Amino acid sequence: MNAVPSIVVLLSVLVLAVRYVWGSILKWHHPQLHTVHKNYSLQPTCSVLLPVFMEGPGVYDTIRSIRESDYPTDRLEIIAIDDASSDNSYQHMRRAAQDFPNVRVHRNAENLGKNRTVLKALKLSQAEMVISIDSDTVFAPNTVTELMACFADAKMGAVGGVVGIRNPNDNAITKFQTVQYFLAYHLGKIPENFTKTVGCISGCLFAIRRRVYLEIEPKMAARHFFGIPTSQGEDRRATHEVVLRGYHTYVNLDAQCWTLVPNTLTAYLRQQLRWRQSSLHDFFYTIRTLPLHVRMPFNVLYVFFLLPLTTYLALFRIAGGLIENPLWWMDPRPLSVYMLMSILVCFAIRKRNPEQAIQNPLALAMFGAFWIVSSVFITILASWTLDSSEWGTRVSTLEPAQEEDTVAEEEAA
Repeated sequence: MNAVPSIVVLLSVLVLAVRYVWGSILKWHHPQLHTVHKNYSLQPTCSVLLPVFMEGPGVYDTIRSIRESDYPTDRLEIIAIDDASSDNSYQHMRRAAQDFPNVRVHRNAENLGKNRTVLKALKLSQAEMVISIDSDTVFAPNTVTELMACFADAKMGAVGGVVGIRNPNDNAITKFQTVQYFLAYHLGKIPENFTKTVGCISGCLFAIRRRVYLEIEPKMAARHFFGIPTSQGEDRRATHEVVLRGYHTYVNLDAQCWTLVPNTLTAYLRQQLRWRQSSLHDFFYTIRTLPLHVRMPFNVLYVFFLLPLTTYLALFRIAGGLIENPLWWMDPRPLSVYMLMSILVCFAIRKRNPEQAIQNPLALAMFGAFWIVSSVFITILASWTLDSSEWGTRVSTLEPAQEEDTVAEEEAA
């Protein structure tokens, strides 16, 4: 692996070390430095924006979990919009509207994509706060309360929570994603929390002041790639726009939700491609608006420029290694290091999130090695498909229903 200068490796390691070593120090030795003051007496009105596409009966469970929150019923509403699904998602949404209070359901006459569907739901809200989520997300009972408590800081623009896995033991693919998610939230987000400049609040659980969302709405609605509208990565772009306006972004590690992750190789690769497209879009946006970032605190430049830059440099380095020796990633030394790290993370997951406890961590080894190789090819493919605008892992094979936008709403008795 000598084709690429070693400075690439050194730079990548240095930037990642800042993230994970500094994150570890903060997490275990100075936890007060990466947390914010919470005011649990805050109970602003809140709308949960729920875009739905091809979710089936799972959307009913999502709505039920939100309505079982410990947040006051009269201050929490759900605005769910079906994006012209060709399955029975809309029927399950209507049933939820009949069974639970303060649930409004709508249906798009044609497929608009997730980004435009969320913005449509935003226009229907009059609440002080909104929470944008995915249609397979389920909440812990205290999630809404935890999110709202973080807005005690007047400069807090957007808050996220920890995303857990609902299907951790389906196979090696879901086990690997469970480890990835755990590391990302319980270690990777810590330095970003320290500076209150989280680079990407997951669309699974994205709370934001409605007035701030309305500020960035024109930018979100006009997203495109050389004139072609794009929709992937609306969470990453929204977080970025919030930071550029001088607001804080934060992930509350006490706000928990769970989501289903892909359990087939095809669905997983589709998801990773969409995420990489989103990351590249945001990186190019950073380059295009670099003067804005330079004028802000250095941590903004680190999160939105240096971190993705060194990630892509590292992938370039890996590509060089694959050209020299296509099987270098099968070397038992990196596999052993990865396996040891995975086992330690599995113990941590079992202790902190027992509902996601991983069975047989040894199944992670080869899939982790595969991820190294696949990331290179996914990045190359993503760079050639940046004009894609599909939903991602949910793709309809049937003609979308062309029904008029209707409303089913049941008020609390």
